[in-house]
Amino acid sequence: MIIKTAHDIQTNLDFIIRSGVGLLREGMRKARKFDPDNPFENYGEKNEYFNNANNTCQFSLWKLRLYDLCERYYAILLREIREYEENHDTNFNKGMVYANLGVSQLAQGKIDEGFANILKANIEDEPYHRADPTKTVFKSPLYIQFEEVTEGFILRHSDLYRKEESAPIDKAFLDTSLSSLDTDSHVLFISVVEKIRRTLEVLKDKDNRFTRLQIFLCLQDLCLSIENTLKKKNSLTGMLKALLDSLFSSASGRLRLPWKPVFDNNYRFTSSNNATQFESNLRRILAIGDNTARRLLICCAVRNFSSHNLDVGNDYVFKNIELIFDNILSSIFFLHDSGCI
Repeated sequence: MIIKTAHDIQTNLDFIIRSGVGLLREGMRKARKFDPDNPFENYGEKNEYFNNANNTCQFSLWKLRLYDLCERYYAILLREIREYEENHDTNFNKGMVYANLGVSQLAQGKIDEGFANILKANIEDEPYHRADPTKTVFKSPLYIQFEEVTEGFILRHSDLYRKEESAPIDKAFLDTSLSSLDTDSHVLFISVVEKIRRTLEVLKDKDNRFTRLQIFLCLQDLCLSIENTLKKKNSLTGMLKALLDSLFSSASGRLRLPWKPVFDNNYRFTSSNNATQFESNLRRILAIGDNTARRLLICCAVRNFSSHNLDVGNDYVFKNIELIFDNILSSIFFLHDSGCI
């Protein structure tokens, strides 16, 4: 029975793929060449060659939530399109193809591959969203359904900033914050936070050393994404400490509130050579009364600590891993409110 069922699944999949490829080839034969420098006036025309093949998957594999098979389907169609372009000296807009492939991967938790293809979709559709921002893939329901899950996770971890600053952190605030980022920074931030969300779920289900290492690396990436965004947004260079010194200098025009001297006086605790020292420094930082100084010092401490020295058996660090994450998020909110990102 198992062999028969497996055979039936493969037979049905082969049929769906053959049907989709046939419809795609027919659509490509009828389609005009796409010129990114002179795109079709009718936005929908760019997808006409692909629509029937796309519907074949949407009303079968996607409807059944067989996302791994959807990924396989769209990868095969993308290969067909590339081969046709090369053999016929033509070009098609592949925005919808990349978007569907990327979303199929995101639905499986393949964050790196998924966001890479979402970015490719955005690049393909640049001739349209450059003039009309609503045409970007990041505004499409296809993508939004996944980002909303990540946003919900961020909002649930915003209580620290909300309570300490009496700040109205809600979806509108978050949407405004994200819209202020350029595309690369947006994707980097959302993808890293989504990895953290998924990795925390694994860690809660069963604490283990491998997952501990993965989540710490994700937190380091989140701190590096903050550093990268500060550089790009403000046309600055240097590491996080130097960026903060520049952004909150006397010449910056920003208010130099009491947090900066506290941050400077305790910055020595952001350098750790081993897990024991990292724990000791983390305890000191978490005990600091100034909220802003504490948050930014945690960002620097996580950013500076070498993962090669990480002892994932350190229970104190990982029992407080969500608190560390909450403080890093609070730093992002503070830097946004300060006009730095």
